[in-house]
Amino acid sequence: MEGLRVCVLGPVRLRFGGQEVAAGSGQRQAVLAALALRAGQVVTADDMARLVWGESAPASVGAVVRNQISRLRAAIGTAGGDAAAILASRAGGYVLELADHGLDATEFDLLASTARRHREDGELLAAVRCSREALALWTGTALSGVPGPDAERQRERLARRRLTVLEDCLELELGLGRHTRLIEELTALTAEHPLRENLRGQLMTALYRTGQQAEALDVFAETRRTLADELGVEPGPELRQLQRRILCADPALTPPSSEPAPAPVVAPTHQPPAQLPTDVGDFTGRATEAELIGNTLVDDHPSGTAVVVVSGAVGVGKTTLAVRAARTVRAAFPDGQLYAKLDGTADEPADILAGFLRALGEPAGELPERSAERARRYRTALTGRRVLVVLDGARDEEQVRHLLPGGSSCAVLVTGRARMSGLAPTLAVHLGRLAPEESVEFLSAVAGRSRIAAEPAAAAAIAAACGHLPLALRVAATKLAARPAWSVAAIADRLRNENRRLGELRVGDLAVEAELRLAQQRLPNDLADALPRLAALRDCSPQEAAAALGVTEPTATRILEHLVDAGMLDAPTLGRHRFHDLVRLFALTTAEDLSAPGQDRPGLVHSHRGESGAQPRP
Repeated sequence: MEGLRVCVLGPVRLRFGGQEVAAGSGQRQAVLAALALRAGQVVTADDMARLVWGESAPASVGAVVRNQISRLRAAIGTAGGDAAAILASRAGGYVLELADHGLDATEFDLLASTARRHREDGELLAAVRCSREALALWTGTALSGVPGPDAERQRERLARRRLTVLEDCLELELGLGRHTRLIEELTALTAEHPLRENLRGQLMTALYRTGQQAEALDVFAETRRTLADELGVEPGPELRQLQRRILCADPALTPPSSEPAPAPVVAPTHQPPAQLPTDVGDFTGRATEAELIGNTLVDDHPSGTAVVVVSGAVGVGKTTLAVRAARTVRAAFPDGQLYAKLDGTADEPADILAGFLRALGEPAGELPERSAERARRYRTALTGRRVLVVLDGARDEEQVRHLLPGGSSCAVLVTGRARMSGLAPTLAVHLGRLAPEESVEFLSAVAGRSRIAAEPAAAAAIAAACGHLPLALRVAATKLAARPAWSVAAIADRLRNENRRLGELRVGDLAVEAELRLAQQRLPNDLADALPRLAALRDCSPQEAAAALGVTEPTATRILEHLVDAGMLDAPTLGRHRFHDLVRLFALTTAEDLSAPGQDRPGLVHSHRGESGAQPRP
């Protein structure tokens, strides 16, 4: 089984046995990151106070550290790990035990070192491959959103390390004659790092080698203006010398011959992809929606690709419905079915497109490197084919756009918490909770009909305690099925107590709280901070929300609407917003993290930045 893996080259993520584990609040992520970046070393409580809080450490910092360690162990244990062995108490402190590839930053360093050795041995293609593999581990800003002085230092250190590896890799690729393909990447990098003269020089070289001498000189002129405006200095001697060589058309700048094309590969007979997950045997309810989705997917749409969007809150059964509908009509797509589990994360479209292209028979060694180029290749590969594409758990429209086919022969089924109306879907299905009778039928299908029928009142009580949410119902029914000696009333009694309900709705790798925690972590900070304050109201108007949050009514309205879009809040009627009971219970538990001593978190933003500007939580 895959062991513990911690990712810090982007938002902090924790996985065990291939399963995503909730990394918790920003403060908890800071504790985890401090341990992971010192894996195998003892970090004392005093060390942790200095690393996470600096001079602002509270008097109760020891208790806060113990609390966060306990919660990290609980999360690891929930995923099946030996928490006491993985996160051990030792010599007055704590030590996190990770395997060689248990930390993405360590893996990055190993790959970068391997690339350097290949370069020293003259194996330039191997050096580039290792460098690109190392750079692909990054999913955003290192330790994104993690508070504390150590996180800030590590963020800066890792960013410098990444830029060094990237610049070395680009230099190698220029030497291999890849100047044409690098222009787009270098243009974006110089915009992101306008003061990096090395990147500017590489862009000038790439432009000159593609016959764009004037554009190369324009880059130098822009660099001179930027450095003068920002730092009051002139470009360095290397960049000035490069400008003179371009002006003189120095023969030494002549591009090297491109690397030889690889020998043609004879592809084996290709089988159409069949990537749909297994359907559940106890599918209950949603029959009308499943039929409507299936009919829309197979109908002819001469004007373009059929796009169906299924939206709804966490645990409402979007994936189950999508898989059922897709498998029902898969025979209508003889050229294959593609499936990607997006989970609302930062998975790059380029990676998903690469997987799709390989599944469609494209040789792995011939795939373009940029997302836009892969998207064009992908649309070309789908031309004339009858393929169903299922994109499960999309964050928003932007994550999906590159994955849409271009013609009318294919169909796409997208699920996500947001409604994604910007995709102009052929059909939009928004799922709510099940009806009470459907909830009881769900329990019957999983736990046994005779057993549920024997205690109808207790079954109805379980359905109500689960808020008629399919995920919660499945957990409760699975727990019943696993405990045949228990009465239905016994489970109902355990769920009746709100303080323990979320803890009870956990069995095996199914846990309502874990799914809600992942959803909360992907919220912008101001929305996450608003959750427990609004949960205290149960339901509210914009005016009531503004009073609770201490913001203006327009800002409160925007926050409420964004929470609706994120699937964390319902809007049953105009001007009223309401929590699902389980979401509300979860939101109230997050107040403990927000009020913990020394918690370094921003407050509510009084001018909410909207969907395009909101920064996600780590």
